Amino acid sequence: MKSYSSQRGATLIVVMIMLVAITVIGTLAIKQGLISLNVATNSQAQQLVMQNSDAAFFNIEREANLIQSLTASGMFGYINGAANKDKEMVFCFRGAEANFFDINRASLMVWESGNAPTNNTLGTEGYCSVSANSGNFFTSGRRAAMTQVSVKFSSQLDNDPFYGMQYGTDEKGVKFEKNKPVKVFAVSIMPTLTTTSTAKIDACLNSHMSEVTIPSGVTPSTVKDEDGVRVDDSVTDCLAKLNVPFTTQVTEYMIAQDFI
Repeated sequence: MKSYSSQRGATLIVVMIMLVAITVIGTLAIKQGLISLNVATNSQAQQLVMQNSDAAFFNIEREANLIQSLTASGMFGYINGAANKDKEMVFCFRGAEANFFDINRASLMVWESGNAPTNNTLGTEGYCSVSANSGNFFTSGRRAAMTQVSVKFSSQLDNDPFYGMQYGTDEKGVKFEKNKPVKVFAVSIMPTLTTTSTAKIDACLNSHMSEVTIPSGVTPSTVKDEDGVRVDDSVTDCLAKLNVPFTTQVTEYMIAQDFI
């Protein structure tokens, strides 16, 4: 009897150890599965936002859109000039709409006075918005990603008087317009993958420049909000501090006169 009781107790201990081992292995398997799922989700999200940014640049480079962009009401032509060198033309790329750019649905951002950039010179329709009651700013019917485009003429000309000039040419001798480098920023986000409030995401998009250029005589505030965001942070700085999934692509174009 003593031998039987001792054997039965040992079996119970072995069974409990096996249950604990199975539980640990199962927990590790679940955790590994969740990690793999997160990695796959992040990869898919990154690919989707990059495709959205690429789509914006493909539209910019289409011949018909490029011709319209160089007109006085186009995305390049409207802010062409020395007086607009620190301004950013901003619009939301609405993939479901036929027109890629419409000056009536664009906004202008510029540092003028005070401690934050002015964002309503042309109104505020140009900024993408995550808010549910602000219309469809997403690039597809899935309402997964949105892309905001900013256009700004390069300030490099102030530091390098020969920046952007064509080799073998003389600006005064041949009497053609000086080349003008312009930067285009495409910021794509996936708001569904963050717990940040829509109001804070919207504030990043409509209150911060893609390339912060502060004119002389303007001193921005250095005060940070509860998330560490400052008024002189760029759009990407703001989104990064809020842990919003995003990607930013920048392309520089050279607007040049053909003298051939």
